Amino acid sequence: MEITILNNGLEDDAFHELAAGEQGTALRKAAKDHLGEKEHTENTLQKLRQEDPAAFQHLETEMTMHALEVANLSQTTAIALRLNLAGDKKT
Repeated sequence: MEITILNNGLEDDAFHELAAGEQGTALRKAAKDHLGEKEHTENTLQKLRQEDPAAFQHLETEMTMHALEVANLSQTTAIALRLNLAGDKKT
């Protein structure tokens, strides 16, 4: 499972600096920690995505807000975190 940071309106340079730097690492770690605190595994996340897409999207939003708070970034920072599960990868 990977966490992708999506740009929702930041200037390109600011986004790349955030996503590739220490803040990007902190965001991804906080997101994974949040999922762990809720005892989500990759399998439970895949099941949730298939059975309740709205709940999965809500979880991604909640994960984003948590990660922004942990990384000491504004809740209005124009990014979104998305889950890339193993099933998403092409071989």
